Amino acid sequence: MSISKASHTPSPNHSLLRPALAAIALMACAAVGQAATNEPTPNKEKLEKIENKVEKTVSDSLITTKVKAEILANSASKAFKVSVTTKGGVVSLKGKLPTQDAADLVKKIAEGVKGVQSVDVSGLSVEIAG
Repeated sequence: MSISKASHTPSPNHSLLRPALAAIALMACAAVGQAATNEPTPNKEKLEKIENKVEKTVSDSLITTKVKAEILANSASKAFKVSVTTKGGVVSLKGKLPTQDAADLVKKIAEGVKGVQSVDVSGLSVEIAG
C-alpha cells in the first residue's frame, strides 16, 4: 500500500502572510518594551545626543589606548608608570617620573596622538633625588 503526499501550493496571499505577521510581532514587541519603560518614544534629537555621547566615549577610549601604546613603544618612556585618561579629547597624565625631561617626553608623545585636543600634566610629578 502506497501513501502519496498531497502537494500544497501556497496561495499568493499566503506568501505575504508570514512577513506581515512578523512585522506585527515586531511592532507588538516594541510597543510592549516601550510600555514597560514608561518613557516616551525618544525623538531624533535625543537619539542623536545619545549617539554623539557614545561616539565621544569610544573616541576617548581609543585615544587613551593609543597614548598608552605610544608611551610603551618608546624605548625611553616604556619603563615609566604613567596613568592615562581621556575625556572630550583632553588627555590627563598622572604618575611619578624620574626627571622633568621624562615628563616632557610623555607629554610630547601624548600630544602627537591623533584626536588629542590638549594634554593635562598636572598629575605628573618629578621625583626629587635624595
